This record gives sequence, structure tokens and C-alpha cells, in this order.
Amino acid sequence: MTKSMTGFGSSTVEEQTLTVRAEVKSLNSKLLDLNVRLPRQLQDKEFEIRNMVSKYLERGKVLLSIELEYESKASSASQLNAELLHFHFGTVLSETKKLPVEIEPSHILQSILRMPEVMTTSNGRENREHEWAVAQKACEAALKACDEFRLTEGKVLSEKVESYISNIKGFLDEIILLDPERAINVRQRIEEKLSMINSDSGFDPNRFEQEMIFYLEKMDITEEKIRLANHLDHFLDVLHKEENAGRKLGFISQEIGREINTIGSKANHAPIQKLVVLMKDDLEKIKEQGLNFL
Repeated sequence: MTKSMTGFGSSTVEEQTLTVRAEVKSLNSKLLDLNVRLPRQLQDKEFEIRNMVSKYLERGKVLLSIELEYESKASSASQLNAELLHFHFGTVLSETKKLPVEIEPSHILQSILRMPEVMTTSNGRENREHEWAVAQKACEAALKACDEFRLTEGKVLSEKVESYISNIKGFLDEIILLDPERAINVRQRIEEKLSMINSDSGFDPNRFEQEMIFYLEKMDITEEKIRLANHLDHFLDVLHKEENAGRKLGFISQEIGREINTIGSKANHAPIQKLVVLMKDDLEKIKEQGLNFL
């Protein structure tokens, strides 16, 4: 079953005092266009996360965001770099005294405490490994949910596209029924022209026969009808049996369009050309929906 490239998945994992939230959104794209938003503690894990995403989502414009949150400041194992705090505070306080405005020392202290080098939310290697382990679980779960979303959305898309293919098949059946009528009309027009030509003393029967054969072959749509029917069956076969066949379905759609256009240009018959317009309308809907197929 072909999947959609539109998807969404989220997951929240809580272990001990740590909560990790992961969210994945995806839209259609020719390739895997991945944008990752990570907290500072996981910046060095971006490569591993990108590899994880590529295992689940082959194509699409993907946004993955991960958030870490501790239950309290105490449980986050915050660590103060006292030496760095004293250095920054002394330096800033000394420089602010040279300014024409008065700045409260408490404001200076609050600003310095926000610096990541002064206050760290991860205490040692063990805590960082725990953060990464929980983040992996959340990320895996969100990616699986997104993949399931894509599968469900793919089923909906498949049903829509299948209905459009069914419409085109119905129009083709009508064209097949109208084609003999078209042949009769063509024959009548030829006979009328022939009666006018027979009175011409310079009439060449052999040349006329050659031209007539060429004309009839040019107007014949038998092969186009057969090829169009085959392309429609092939499209449905790929849609139901192959996975991640979005590109292949796009190529088949182009072939379907080529046969429809040829029938329209050869038909020279108003009722058939009306059906061709309807077929083109449904084909455009197929192409539009097909952009979302993985």
C-alpha cells in the first residue's frame, strides 16, 4: 500500500524526573528535507537522530522537534560553576560602575545565571546518557506514529485516486461505444467528397487510395484505446501492490495523459472530445493527489 508524505506523530516519555516530548510533522517533497530542532543537551546527537528519521521516513519535508523538561530545578541536577560566576559578576559589576546609569547588582546576577556555562542542567556523563536514552524512546515512538499516520492517509488518497481512475475507465468505455458511430460519420464525409471528386477529369484513383489509407490510419484510435486501458490497469496494480511507488505512479500518469491527448487530437468527433475533456479533468486530480504519494 502506497503511503502519503503528509504525516504527524508525537510522543511523551517520562522516566524518573525527566520528561521528553518529541513531535514529527511531514509534507510532500521530492527528497528527504529534514529540519531538526533540538535542546542544547542533545545538539551533539543530531547525526544519530537524522539517521533514525531516515529509517522511518524515506521522503518528505520533515520537521522534528524534541524538548527536555525536568520535574524541578533540583531534580535537573543543576550545577553551578562558582568560579565562572565570580569572574563574570566581578567583571560586569566593575564595568557597569563606569556607565552613566545605575544597574542593580541583583539584575546582573540574574543575567549571569542564565548563561549556559554558569548553570548546567546536566550533571556528568551518566545524566547525559540518560537524557539521550529517553530522547531516543520518544523520537522512535513519534516517528512510528508519523509513519502510521502516513499509512492511514495513504489509504484515503488511494481511495480518491482509484475513484478518478474508475471515472476515466467509464469515459473510455463510452468512447469505445461511440467509436463505430464516428467511423460511420467519417465514411459518410469521405463518400460525399468522393462523389464530388469523381466529376474531376484529373482524378487519380491510385493516389486517392493512398491518401485515403493515410487519412484513415491517422484517425484510427484503436491502439490508443488499448494502451490507455492497459495504463489504467497498471496504475491500479502498482497502487495496490507496491510500496512507496509515488514516483512510478507519476510516470504512469504521464503515459495516461499522453494517450488521452492523442485520442482527443485524432477523434475529430464532438461527443468523444467532450469525454476526453472529462478524462483530462480527472487525470489532473490524480496528478494533484499523486504529489502526496510516497
